[in-house]
Amino acid sequence: MPKGVAKGKKLILAPSDLIAELMEISNREGKTFYSFVGEVFEQALRVYGLGHTLQEVVDFFELMETQKASGAVITPVDVLTYLIGRLYPSEREALQKEWFESGQWFGKYLSARFHGQDQVGAFGRLLTVSRWDLKEAEVREESGVVKVRCVSPLLPLENTELLLKFIAGVMDSLGYKLKKEDYLKGIILLEFEKPSL
Repeated sequence: MPKGVAKGKKLILAPSDLIAELMEISNREGKTFYSFVGEVFEQALRVYGLGHTLQEVVDFFELMETQKASGAVITPVDVLTYLIGRLYPSEREALQKEWFESGQWFGKYLSARFHGQDQVGAFGRLLTVSRWDLKEAEVREESGVVKVRCVSPLLPLENTELLLKFIAGVMDSLGYKLKKEDYLKGIILLEFEKPSL
């Protein structure tokens, strides 16, 4: 055992800049460095014990903060599906327009919140932890083309179409135009590209 390390403790090597940040946070929190680092490890183990990764938890927290700041509310999926099902037959075009415009607003919000960062990547991360019960969600950029894929076997056609409009609105605000659209009940495949100047 290395000198100066008490029984039941281990020496862990870490980059000095990381240690400096941890010390700054522990001081700000009014905790000893030892207790703060122990708490960080405990919470990390708790996350992994729940079957998740730290990245998933951070992405989900980021989504919740983004949703909260953008004025979104949590609504049970069954209630949302019921309301959409009741309105969609008579208000299809109006609902699609509203969801597209909501997506545009959210895209502008993402531009402001993630200014100077990868906004398309941020949207992809947020979409993967969204409240749409998506089993798969992927947003990736290849050679200037952004490909979006969403899959949810439980998503009705009406909800699928509205989610598609929301995504199109977000991408429109981020400067991308819809190039290709393919969807079925519960499946969305989209391609976007930035118009050439």
